[in-house]
Amino acid sequence: MGKLHQTEKPLRVILVAENVSRRMGGESGKNLYYFHLFKERGVDLQIVCHARVRDELRQEFPDDEDFNRFHFIEDSGLQNFVWRLGKLFPYRIEDLIFLQVVHWITQIQAKKLVKELIAKQDIDIVFQPSPITPKGLNFMYNLGVPVVIGPLAGGVDFPPAFRYMDSKFANLSVTLGRIFSNVLHRFVPGKLKAETLIVANPQTRKSLPIGCKGKIHQVIECGVDLDVWQPREQPHRNPDEPVHFVYIGRFVDWKGIDFLIDAFKSVADKTNAVLELVGDGEVRSDLEKQVADLGLENNVIFRGWLKREEASKLACECDVFVMPSLREAGGNAVLEAMALGLPVIATKWAGPANTLHPDCGIWVEPTSIKAFVNGFSEAMIKLATEPELRLQMGEAGPKRILTNYFDWDSKVDRIIEIFDETLNSQPNLDTSKQKQNITKIASGY
Repeated sequence: MGKLHQTEKPLRVILVAENVSRRMGGESGKNLYYFHLFKERGVDLQIVCHARVRDELRQEFPDDEDFNRFHFIEDSGLQNFVWRLGKLFPYRIEDLIFLQVVHWITQIQAKKLVKELIAKQDIDIVFQPSPITPKGLNFMYNLGVPVVIGPLAGGVDFPPAFRYMDSKFANLSVTLGRIFSNVLHRFVPGKLKAETLIVANPQTRKSLPIGCKGKIHQVIECGVDLDVWQPREQPHRNPDEPVHFVYIGRFVDWKGIDFLIDAFKSVADKTNAVLELVGDGEVRSDLEKQVADLGLENNVIFRGWLKREEASKLACECDVFVMPSLREAGGNAVLEAMALGLPVIATKWAGPANTLHPDCGIWVEPTSIKAFVNGFSEAMIKLATEPELRLQMGEAGPKRILTNYFDWDSKVDRIIEIFDETLNSQPNLDTSKQKQNITKIASGY
């Protein structure tokens, strides 16, 4: 592992992220990976985040040396008012409009704090990995140091056959919001002026605001923690043992779990397979009723939320991972399943269409509801009845993770390389020391 010499000035980075939280998960949890992995690589990191995570971070980092690297933004009365108002509207409208306004106010406060840190601590780069939406406004501009934004992921709609899942009002609001965002970016040009933008996939690149001037790199938005998701020993079941399929994720409509349950009815009729559902969410009671109505109580098990280690242990005991999501920009769960050595069945749309490969799983095309349900049924029956195919696909998963740099260590090393390229592209900045230090970090891995 590369270490910086104490006599040299380390690379100094401010990470700006509204939420840094293991409990919140998702992109909030990923920011903790950046903290630990940048620190391991000798990067001098300061983090600007919201005060709502202060107590959790105090427990996470009892050592003052680490905790004092976090700088907190407090809520204002205006933010609280807008947040409460947004609760009166459908989620996508709340998310696209009201929560964005709350975020803008937070970013304005964050920018002031970032400028203070730049002046006091001789910062080299400002790095903003979240929020990951490509259309969201970014206020980190005119700071006097290069800005790197991303990896961004988003701009994903439902497949055409499933766009009915959003109301006409929600669809219209989303469309108008995206159009209006291009206008707003002219007044708040953080993404337009950023020296570097990182996107997760080609769809996200197309969703960037018009007029971005910075260099664009592609790096996966999610990543696999190989300390937790290690390749398992491939199971060899007796022919009369049930094959276990497992889903891990939130229980929300766009995850497509209801279609998965419909598809599993045919699987249960033809095999003795079991479907394990790990997670929770707003549609859980509807899903439980659906299972009861289909007479699948003995074949479908609701596990609730599990800790990461518990979810990994359960997945290792299962045979196939299923991801029927219809609007998955990233799809970290798919990567984690591949890392474990589980064959995967997933929707061929957005994130999983970029990460999965026929060597290690089966794609299902979402061309229509009937084709989607039938496709999942056929794929599950195929893997339930062909143990050699399960073994072959399972063994291919970890290889794909490693050869495509889908793990967190590889991802962070690539981002540090992007920092290097960004600094190299700034002719007016004296960055020779930082370039040397980044080279030392990279050469140690």
